[in-house]
Amino acid sequence: MKSNHYFRSSKLCRALLILLLMVVPVQWSMAQLNLNTPHTTLKSIIQQIQAQSKFQFFYDDKLSDISVEPLSLKNAAVEDVLNLVLKGKNISFKVEDNIIYLSEKKDQNNKEQQQTGKEKKISGQVVDESGEPLIGVNVLVKGTTNGVITDFDGNYALVTNEVNPVITFSYIGYKSQEIPFKGQNVINLTLQSDTQIIDEIVVTALGIKREKKMLGYAVQDVKGDALTSTGDAQVANALQGKVAGLSINSSTTGLGGSAKITIRGNSSLADNNQPLWIVDGVPFTEESYSGASMYGGVDRGSTSFDINPEDIESISVLKGPNAAALYGSRAGNGVILVTTKKGTRKDGFGVNYSGTFTWTQVADELERQKKYGQGNNGEYSPQSIYSFGSELDGSLKTAWNGAEIPYLNYGSKMKDYFNTGFSQNHSVAIGNMKEDAHFRTSFGYSNADGMFTGESLRKINIDLNAGMKMNKYLSMDAKVSLSNTKAENRPTYGAYGEVSQLLLVPNNIRLSDLSQYSTPEKFHVNWTPPTTEYLNPYYVNKQRQNQDERWRAFGFYNLKLNFTDWLYLSAKYAFDYYRTRIVESDLSNGTKYNTMQEIEEDRLTRQEENHFESNAEFLLIGNNKFGEKFQLNYMAGANFMYSDQNIYGGDVENMTYKNQWYWNFANNINNVTENGWRRATNSVFGSVQMAYNEYVSLDITARNDWSSTLPKDNNSYFYPSFNLGFVASDFVRTHWNKMPEWITFAKVRLSAAKVGKDAPPYAIYNRWEGGYLKGQAKKPELSSTKANNNLRPETSWSYEAGLDMKFLNNRLGFDFTYYYTRTTDQIMTIPEAAPWKLRWINSGLIVNKGVEAMIYATPVQTKDFTFNLNVNLSHNTSTVKELNEKKKHIYFEGDQFMPVYVGAVEGGKLGDIYAKRMYKRDENGQIIMKNGVPVFTTDEQYSLDHPIGNIQPDLLMSVTPSFTYKGFTLSALFDMKFGGDVVSVSEAIATSHGISKRTEQRGELLLPGMNEDGTVNTQRIDAQLFYQAVGGRQQAVAEEFVYNASFIRLKEISFGYSFPSLLLRKTPVSSLRVSFVGRNLAYLMKHTPGTSPEGGYDTSMFSQALDFSSLPYSRTFGFSINVGF
Repeated sequence: MKSNHYFRSSKLCRALLILLLMVVPVQWSMAQLNLNTPHTTLKSIIQQIQAQSKFQFFYDDKLSDISVEPLSLKNAAVEDVLNLVLKGKNISFKVEDNIIYLSEKKDQNNKEQQQTGKEKKISGQVVDESGEPLIGVNVLVKGTTNGVITDFDGNYALVTNEVNPVITFSYIGYKSQEIPFKGQNVINLTLQSDTQIIDEIVVTALGIKREKKMLGYAVQDVKGDALTSTGDAQVANALQGKVAGLSINSSTTGLGGSAKITIRGNSSLADNNQPLWIVDGVPFTEESYSGASMYGGVDRGSTSFDINPEDIESISVLKGPNAAALYGSRAGNGVILVTTKKGTRKDGFGVNYSGTFTWTQVADELERQKKYGQGNNGEYSPQSIYSFGSELDGSLKTAWNGAEIPYLNYGSKMKDYFNTGFSQNHSVAIGNMKEDAHFRTSFGYSNADGMFTGESLRKINIDLNAGMKMNKYLSMDAKVSLSNTKAENRPTYGAYGEVSQLLLVPNNIRLSDLSQYSTPEKFHVNWTPPTTEYLNPYYVNKQRQNQDERWRAFGFYNLKLNFTDWLYLSAKYAFDYYRTRIVESDLSNGTKYNTMQEIEEDRLTRQEENHFESNAEFLLIGNNKFGEKFQLNYMAGANFMYSDQNIYGGDVENMTYKNQWYWNFANNINNVTENGWRRATNSVFGSVQMAYNEYVSLDITARNDWSSTLPKDNNSYFYPSFNLGFVASDFVRTHWNKMPEWITFAKVRLSAAKVGKDAPPYAIYNRWEGGYLKGQAKKPELSSTKANNNLRPETSWSYEAGLDMKFLNNRLGFDFTYYYTRTTDQIMTIPEAAPWKLRWINSGLIVNKGVEAMIYATPVQTKDFTFNLNVNLSHNTSTVKELNEKKKHIYFEGDQFMPVYVGAVEGGKLGDIYAKRMYKRDENGQIIMKNGVPVFTTDEQYSLDHPIGNIQPDLLMSVTPSFTYKGFTLSALFDMKFGGDVVSVSEAIATSHGISKRTEQRGELLLPGMNEDGTVNTQRIDAQLFYQAVGGRQQAVAEEFVYNASFIRLKEISFGYSFPSLLLRKTPVSSLRVSFVGRNLAYLMKHTPGTSPEGGYDTSMFSQALDFSSLPYSRTFGFSINVGF
């Protein structure tokens, strides 16, 4: 059945693609007009054309009364109508976007009359603040009807007989200006933008565009240029620091590593905190696939990597249930709303190319001691795995391989081992947007070679977006996005990975000696005899090879039927399908064999994952205006979602021909698995927006979902939202006209919303699990997790209040939000008695509350120079008010071999860090000592009562200054985090081996503490004994290695130049920009010992607390070019 389903899906994709090609727009002249007029005027004809199309006209008022002969035309093109109407009337026309410019043809006789008469001839050019010409500016002699409009280059010329004329210049969105004529024949002018009269339009739920000032909830918009300014191919990472309240948990595991977005903090006990992604109104599946753990695995990245950043027009972030309620249960954590580009408004097709080239190098590493070499107790030993040897003095010593070499520190192991990474991103787009049609297609290619030898990541994107208005009743648009991502040799993580192994290499070992990781006599050679704990990093690089490739097809087809000019129906079908194939080969650790042919544990693994989701959506949308002041918008809709995922895999071992990876070369079938799930959600929803006089608005929404993953009695859940916006500044000006001039805008907003979340698939059924293990079929047995057929949906109530103010004609402003969210009936698992291990329950109450602020200012603004400053601030606290009646604490899912748990206790903060092994302390907090050595405890309750830290920061902040001088732009992004904690497991391991910086203190140590009899400790102990007592992996004393995770980082910098259009006007190039870019340039402040304070070997809340063998901190430099034609 599955194969038939996917066969049908593939046919559907092909059909959609064919339909998409059919709606490629034609030129503007294909707009159809019907005219049947007697003798009339040019003004009347213009009005009729505007009524039947989207064209607007710019022309001199004196042309309005020109007589036009009778017309009788059907299905005529605009161009044909104008040619017929203007024939013989000495009038020319030009079309730019949806604007038609009419002007009188120049007459030589008239010129001669002007030259011999007393008229005043005035000409010039009008440009904007960046020096770009403004087309269509109204230039008028004040007090008369004598005026013209500027042409394509911003030029104008007029003649007047007025004695002392005053020339007025006006243009939508700019401040009008008046210039008295004082004998000058040339008046050039720069118009200043008037942002006060421009209402910012943002994309909200279901892709509906609305004025931001009329919203009752927080929405923050990020333009596409801000995402692509430094060439980051990962959309999620490019959002870092650009939205208040949004945090990115990125894994530091190589090219394309996973990234998980969290909005307004963590609110789930099951670590289900990620927002819903919507691309062009369609749900887009975003998943992170990280198999990284203490003892291996690779991170295959996030599926949002499939999006080409160059295709993005803007991203709107809907923060929490208040903004996202219409999207249903999956939007309880907010929505990332992506709008892609749809074409360029210009004659003919617009062509754009962008390219970015960057280089990445290791910038920092764990701080190491550099004084001592291999050995124990101060004595050199080439067989030792530790670095507690004698001091490095340059004397000749016999090395591990028998060579006599100077006993020295041979440089930085990390910086010397890793390559310089290189990446290139290319994107070409062709598009056109006219009155009744739009079309855009793009091709993107990115290729990156990582810092690990053999690591590479390639991505290809093809995007096709088109739409057409068939007639005044029917329009259609469609989109197909295809992507292919292929990764080679993603780095192996954990204790068996290259970073972990490099971390343990003593100072006196030369990497050049290790690069010969095998000989004809030995399969695996290392600076210490190979074991599962100590491997040659060069051997690891060759031992474990992997490849993963993902194909994705995403798109929609939409029909819009206009019943009237105020009511329409939209019907959309959308699909999202991707398939991932994974191949991994492992030569084994090479600890038991001398030659390759003796290997028996080499393994080949293959896996395929298929994911499909479809959404059928129907919307009925209307808007009515009652009188001059009251506006009513309303919408009703339904959505039908179906999702299907399946995974097939298996592995074989003991290949007949070693290092030849073919399935049929295997001697043993080790394991075969099949897994998957299906789910469906049916929904109905509606909304009403009421606005009075554009200063007060009320939005009410409602939605009901029916979920297949909940039991029949509980699978229906309803949630409403209420949003109120009040523009106080407009209200005061309307009624009293007494608002101080320095206050430009003031708005208050209030909102309340409820949202529900359903359960994971099959949580209400006890599942049977089977398989094939070690050549034998496994007997089917029940899953170890007990089902619960009484599960209820999770419920969140969210309340929000905000204040938005702008001052000094928008030179200064802020947007402040306070929110409070209460989440109950969380769906999670807890331990269960045998024969089960876990069971599903509804339990828990979490309260999230916090504040967000966006501050923006333009401290300096002159004709040629502008300085803008944007600041984002957010503070969130997540508190666990209630847990289960039988279990008063919870641990997040994570690696059991780490020295900590991460979770919460009832009444505590979400994300507390609990050490498995701690110093035992007296009632005054002093460490209890015995024979000079600290006493340790592994008591769980003691650990729960004394958390050593928390993953939640106190404050997230970003500062973005930008400077513009003529065509030059310099911008930067400073990313900041204050508060929160991280445990450096890397340093704990390095400490137990005598590698870390702190172990530079040797000899005997006197440790502070109290003896059990109450006396102060005075007994000294050997330093090596102490370091090995507190260091290590699972047995590490984590509180010894916990650090403040605060940092200030220069995350991005860009310096670019845009060539002025005057320099390009005689070339086919319409725009050209060149930039130098940098990412992750430096930590200006941090507390961790050389490692990144952001931790994370995957994107879970658990790993957020840990720095463990992460890729060394690296910085990226490069340049980009953008050319338009």
